[in-house]
Amino acid sequence: MSVKQRMLREAAEKEALASTFTRYATNLAEAFKGIPSRPGDSEAFWKGPAAERYLGEVARLRGEMNELEGSCLATAENLRQRAKQLREDAARMPDHMDL
Repeated sequence: MSVKQRMLREAAEKEALASTFTRYATNLAEAFKGIPSRPGDSEAFWKGPAAERYLGEVARLRGEMNELEGSCLATAENLRQRAKQLREDAARMPDHMDL
């Protein structure tokens, strides 16, 4: 396999991984769908200090999920940029160059 072919294969693999990161990141919000996260929503389950602890924990976890989503999307973008660079580098290489 030529260097150019290897570079193009690596670019395709990075694009596929970026798509996976993006898909997972955009589905993270589904993890909290239906979970009570406002004081009025959780009254049937939690009362008093337990309700405060619960809501605090939900807020913390939502924050962590948002951070994870941002990290996944940033990683996906970095992978796409690297894939683009590999394709550009491969386009400048002769087809017959082997290692």
